[in-house]
Amino acid sequence: GAATAIAFARQGADLVLGARGQEGLDDVVDRCHAAGGQASAITVDATDAGAVSDFAYDARALLGGIDLWFSNVGAGVVGKYADVPIADHHQVIETNLVSHMNDAHAVLPIFLEQDHGIWVNMISSGGYVATPWAAAYSASKFGLRGFSEALRAELGKRRHIHVCDVYPTFVDTPGFSHAGNYTGARLSYPPGALSPEKVADAVVKLAHRPRDTTVPGAPAAAMKLTQLTPNLISA
Repeated sequence: GAATAIAFARQGADLVLGARGQEGLDDVVDRCHAAGGQASAITVDATDAGAVSDFAYDARALLGGIDLWFSNVGAGVVGKYADVPIADHHQVIETNLVSHMNDAHAVLPIFLEQDHGIWVNMISSGGYVATPWAAAYSASKFGLRGFSEALRAELGKRRHIHVCDVYPTFVDTPGFSHAGNYTGARLSYPPGALSPEKVADAVVKLAHRPRDTTVPGAPAAAMKLTQLTPNLISA
């Protein structure tokens, strides 16, 4: 999220950033200003649908409209399914799936009123490949892919409203360190994890050329193959 905000700032974008932590938001706002963009921040809990709706309308008031919304909310828990408390599984689903649905529900009325807009939905290659030891994560990402595809079909006749899905492989972020860990082992990324900046650049490109599916870090053909090999472990 931070890398994407800064990448847009380098393009001279006007940004409104939302997250739960004010300190982190303030830091990214400062970095966006240093990169040449304009940015402001509003604290918001993406799992609270009413708060997300308020955030969307506050952002529109600040910006005069919303051209692109980047939905980038995620959490994970690692461990055998039966060993992980069900409350943790629920939290992953609420964060990874319901929060994105909250985002879409908040911004789509604005897009429809404007008759234009780009919703960029950060999913994961885990939306195609089941991930053992992360069953709720897999459920959330498969569900998010289905939700996004359904939404795109609904909006098919609105030529200037786009639903863009991003499916990166492993990205070198603090995600693992923040994840719930019931494995008894230390979690780490495999060699070759993507930099956040590479994924951010892919998102920025969608502002100029929207497309349904973007797969940073892997050829699109490889993603198609994963549908034939569902037992592979991926992001």
